[in-house]
Amino acid sequence: MNIKTKIVSRTLLSALLITPTLSMAELAVTPQTPEQWRSVTERDIEAAYSISAKNHPGMFDVNNPAFPELLKQAKAEALALSAKASGPQVHVAAIARFSTVLQDGHAGVFSSVERPARRWPGFSAVWRGDALKVYYSETDNINKGDVISGCDGQSTETLMRQRVFKFHGQVTQPGHWWQQGWRLLIDEGNPFLTPLKECQFVKANGQAYSKTLDWSVRPKSVSKHLTHAYNGDELTTDLTWPAQNIAWIAMPSFANNDKQTHDYNNLYKKVASQRTKLLSAKTVVLDLRHNQGGSSYWSLTLAKALWGEQVVEQKMDSYSQNSRVWWRASKDNTNYVKSLIDVVKDQPEVHELIKEIAAGMAQSLENNKPFYIEEKQSKSNLSESRVPVSNFKTQVLVIVPPQCASACLDAIDVFKQFSNTQLFGAPSSADSLYMDVRLAQLPSGLGKVIVPNKVYVNRARGKGDYYKPDIAYNDIDWTTDKLLEKIKQL
Repeated sequence: MNIKTKIVSRTLLSALLITPTLSMAELAVTPQTPEQWRSVTERDIEAAYSISAKNHPGMFDVNNPAFPELLKQAKAEALALSAKASGPQVHVAAIARFSTVLQDGHAGVFSSVERPARRWPGFSAVWRGDALKVYYSETDNINKGDVISGCDGQSTETLMRQRVFKFHGQVTQPGHWWQQGWRLLIDEGNPFLTPLKECQFVKANGQAYSKTLDWSVRPKSVSKHLTHAYNGDELTTDLTWPAQNIAWIAMPSFANNDKQTHDYNNLYKKVASQRTKLLSAKTVVLDLRHNQGGSSYWSLTLAKALWGEQVVEQKMDSYSQNSRVWWRASKDNTNYVKSLIDVVKDQPEVHELIKEIAAGMAQSLENNKPFYIEEKQSKSNLSESRVPVSNFKTQVLVIVPPQCASACLDAIDVFKQFSNTQLFGAPSSADSLYMDVRLAQLPSGLGKVIVPNKVYVNRARGKGDYYKPDIAYNDIDWTTDKLLEKIKQL
């Protein structure tokens, strides 16, 4: 695993995924009739398959021989839905099904067709641990914290599998249950799902009751009540002391922009100037709430500031010693990487690395080889016996949100190299081995294909691996005050 490459590519990934959504009004020809919608949907599905087949590393991945058939299955299931009905929301659902068959957040396709206003039954829910719970309610006798045990004669677990995970997320990932649970009691206009009619609830005292669901457009005013439902409140990147002996380092994003650079540089200065105090603290909290990845540089630099540069570099070299990066050298992928050379021209080290990768991909393409295998580089030349032992022994609690993936997972990879680190909160999300995506336009202009450009071979953290919390926190409220109250008790 080339850490330097990961810093570059994750930064680019975070920038590329922020893509403007096209509205139907921006299309040259907007589908009007059911026949036109069916034609557009089928053409987009075929294009998603074709673009993926030509460029996805999985098509030549000897460690994943089932991928070509899985891609065919994704196309077949999406086309089967588009054959049953037509219209803009069929486009959304069929395209979503293509992606969920692949079960990979770094591959697939998404529709940018405008959705109708969300409808709700008068309350909102969140998944915590192994149950769906009411988070906010405007319905009499349905209260925050009540467990939703089932609806229409089926358990919530069964309904989640049949209704939510057919079109969203990855069913095998516990973190995705936390991420996607709210969707079970929201009507997003999916033509293949009939709104639920009645649900069963259990109160905190064990009392069970049922309620007929009354669906209506969710008022805009509800949004303010759901701000903290997912990750709790979002703090600014900083080091603070919310209690006398508890340090709190908030890292809500690893994006690469001027503000992040300013905030992280200030954070590193604070860590350096307060390191003596950190060494004697009871707990150092590393707060990853709201973090959705970006550049692994920020967390790696923080780890070095806490545990020591040489210690961190040696441990990560050892951790990733067998990992290699294989770039899929298709024509479009190669042209894409070439286009980045000018983008990073003001970053000398990055510029040289991208030039090297682009040249290697071009040579592989010319030689009709499916991959360019990146040269392994080591950051540390110290043997383990020569590396000094870190004097940072303070208890470290890493608050892990359920969407933690990509560079957020890279951060945990580093933090968990040290025995004084424990994970607190939810199960993380997971990465596939396919990374560094670019986006390719669908023929209709109503969405984009997600194309990973490389595959990790022998990565220490395997495909679909996620982190389980050492200390689970399944309470509904994830606000800083509530978390601090719990951490003080540990």
